[in-house]
Amino acid sequence: MPDFNTVSRQLNNVPVSVDNGRERMLWQAFRSGDRRAFSDLMNEYYPLLLNYGVRLQRDREFVRDCLHDLFIDLWNQRQKLDEVEKLKPYLLISLRRRLFRETKRLKWFREAEEVKDDYAFEVQFAIESYLVNNEVQHEDLKRLQFNLEKLSKRQREAIYLRFFQEMEYDDIAKVMSINYHSAVNLIYEALRVLRKNWFLSLITTISSIFCQ
Repeated sequence: MPDFNTVSRQLNNVPVSVDNGRERMLWQAFRSGDRRAFSDLMNEYYPLLLNYGVRLQRDREFVRDCLHDLFIDLWNQRQKLDEVEKLKPYLLISLRRRLFRETKRLKWFREAEEVKDDYAFEVQFAIESYLVNNEVQHEDLKRLQFNLEKLSKRQREAIYLRFFQEMEYDDIAKVMSINYHSAVNLIYEALRVLRKNWFLSLITTISSIFCQ
């Protein structure tokens, strides 16, 4: 049976290559008013941001509107923007804050504190699309999905950023507005729960086979 780390890496369905040098050049060109760079920025990061956004807020059109406004604001304020070392966490942070701010403004949540800690974060797989990979079996995907649902929302978000977006702990901390140690602890506890449940589900499966 594949372990959680193996399965999760194979399920990374939003690949974005990390080339900090290229990112810096793209960002500098964008800040200088290069419309081609702005177009490249949107084309490269829009799918990733939308994928992340709909896990925080289920209303896809609401997320699209926030994304549209985010890119418009970035363009209008480009000359005031600072240098950015890593574009992906910067854009994820920007979208996350905007989603929470707009959600609060529209009173979709009761209090600002609840917006931070009681959001919906889902990690779901289109199982059929992965069956072509012999190393990831249907039952493995179902088991992983089932066990992910046992995690807290913040744990699911941390796991998503770490394994599905392959982000470093310090970047995860920045995106989630927590400190480095909290990010490490979130993922450690999430993995502990996943491994425990993964093992228990395997034992249950084996028992059911031998009890037939």
